[in-house]
Amino acid sequence: MENNSLKHMFNDHEKAVIVSLLLEMANVDSKVTFEELVNSNSVNARLGISRSVFELGRGLDIQYAIHAVKSMTSEQQAQVAQLLVDMIDCDSEVKPSELQLLNYIGQETGLDKLFEA
Repeated sequence: MENNSLKHMFNDHEKAVIVSLLLEMANVDSKVTFEELVNSNSVNARLGISRSVFELGRGLDIQYAIHAVKSMTSEQQAQVAQLLVDMIDCDSEVKPSELQLLNYIGQETGLDKLFEA
């Protein structure tokens, strides 16, 4: 998917939700790696996330963000699932806490069906 179409796939609220989820994933083990920072910056650029949207996402409650994913389209949910997996994979070390959070988000949103595909 081209960067431009990814930028337009999500509105600012949905982008803030993605920021919230990705920050939670990066911080789940209380240790943000260089690779996770690089990945986060790349996602911010690809989605066209502004400073104000980032700040909004940083302040969102994770439960709220998870609930918001439920109302996204199937295509958007697939992108969110991929972004979460990419965040886990970016430092070449899959930690149990990351998998636990991924499974929790998946079960709460229905994304777990996408992870099995």
